[in-house]
Amino acid sequence: MVLKRVFKKPTGLSLVGVTFLAIFESVNSSGFSDDIAVRSGLASRIDCISPEVCTGSIPEGKEKIMFPDGASFEIWGNLEIGFLDYAIVASLAYTLVALWAHRPIMNQFGVKKTRKLIAIKSIRTIRISVIVFLVALLSTANKMGKFAAIYTNITGKKTTGSLGRHDGSWEFDAFEWGILDFTELAFLFSLSLYLIWKGLEVDKAILNPIPDNRNFIERIWGGIRDAEREQRTDIEGGAVKANESFTNLVKMLGAATSMNVAAASLDEGDVKVAFNKWKNLTHRKGKQNKDWIGLSESLEQAGNFPDEEE
Repeated sequence: MVLKRVFKKPTGLSLVGVTFLAIFESVNSSGFSDDIAVRSGLASRIDCISPEVCTGSIPEGKEKIMFPDGASFEIWGNLEIGFLDYAIVASLAYTLVALWAHRPIMNQFGVKKTRKLIAIKSIRTIRISVIVFLVALLSTANKMGKFAAIYTNITGKKTTGSLGRHDGSWEFDAFEWGILDFTELAFLFSLSLYLIWKGLEVDKAILNPIPDNRNFIERIWGGIRDAEREQRTDIEGGAVKANESFTNLVKMLGAATSMNVAAASLDEGDVKVAFNKWKNLTHRKGKQNKDWIGLSESLEQAGNFPDEEE
């Protein structure tokens, strides 16, 4: 795979470092770096007693750590995207691609796939339904004033209402719930559920499996063929199926032998032995009753072929 050659497999130490960068970027981009620095005692805000006497290292209004710019090597800046943000995002993107390229892939030929009750019929429809669902959640959060609360937390400017486009610019405006708002959200959530329903399918064959109408002998030979096919990929699993089929065959032959012993005993006048053998075969609690029933049904169906339409 070409990606494995281009992207090096991440080590444990690099994953720890990338995790730290992701946490740092989320905190720094939210404007909480200055608050953490002040509360932890690592830095303090600039406080000037006079124009010439000032203490502290964090300028007024600077809330984000930036890449040093200029001869002063000032690291505090405004809440805006800078070179440091691009570098961290590029590092995170590189690590994500490397993790995906070096993901463990199971042997598709050696592992038997199990049938699922619910399967994806259209991945495109599922993706659209997820997008619609996210839009519905974002619209709900906006109408409830969550975006205004986040904006207030980042900028410090007290803002209420919902975010919308007014007079060609995006701004917050006062909001009140109306019938159209409830209709919009109901439509989005209903559309998302409808798309999910159209994108998934239920395997009816699992809910209503086709009955096995084969007789006892046919099931034995069918089990042997299945064992031979399965041994090509799973030797142990195929051996278990083969052993089960041969065990059923031996039991059926044992029932036939018991029937012959009962008939021979009856010819010799040993009615007691013949009765015991016959009872063991025909009684519902007999040890060989199940095998005898299977043998009888198989022999009864022998030579009977289903009619084929011409």
